[in-house]
Amino acid sequence: MSTDIQVYTGGSCACNGYLVKAPNGYVAIDAPEGMAAWVAKKLPAGARVTDLLITHQHFDHVQGAAELAAATGCNIHACMPYSTALTLEDSVGRLWGERVPPFRVDDAFGTACTQAEWGGLRWSIHHIPGHSPDGVAYELQEEECIFCGDILFAGAVGRTDFPGGSMSSLVRGIREKLLTRPHTTAVYSGHGPSTTLGEETLNNPYL
Repeated sequence: MSTDIQVYTGGSCACNGYLVKAPNGYVAIDAPEGMAAWVAKKLPAGARVTDLLITHQHFDHVQGAAELAAATGCNIHACMPYSTALTLEDSVGRLWGERVPPFRVDDAFGTACTQAEWGGLRWSIHHIPGHSPDGVAYELQEEECIFCGDILFAGAVGRTDFPGGSMSSLVRGIREKLLTRPHTTAVYSGHGPSTTLGEETLNNPYL
């Protein structure tokens, strides 16, 4: 795989945000707290972030979204419109004292969208609820990589005890939409190290 992928880890939950070099600039996936300052240091002179892709709106993945959009002028894409229910601020986020600076989803593409072009790259979109109702994995098929947020981790899957959670929906979605892809596909998760679909097929106890 030749794609240039850089990872930033930040915020109270050690959430991963990614920066992908694309033909028309850079595409970001998720925006943990502090992502904008990190991106500013990583971007070459004259380069720009064209798009921010949100895997789901749980607070730890979007606390830096408004700041990144303001700093770069990027468009924000997500499965559903911005919602404090999806950020968890209406439930556990409030109890934990977590807040998200409000942001605007420029493109709420819905659950039926399966393909899009951002930054000059062709993306496959896999809607997989279970961890969150708006959970999405973004795949670059030619580069054999998937950015899956908290859907799938190395050796685990996302927790399902948040509002809208369902372990059966999550595992079914992973099996039907991710594990059917080539086993050499790299998996970039919302927390922890990267893995491959082959590794998870063989060794993930949840699957």
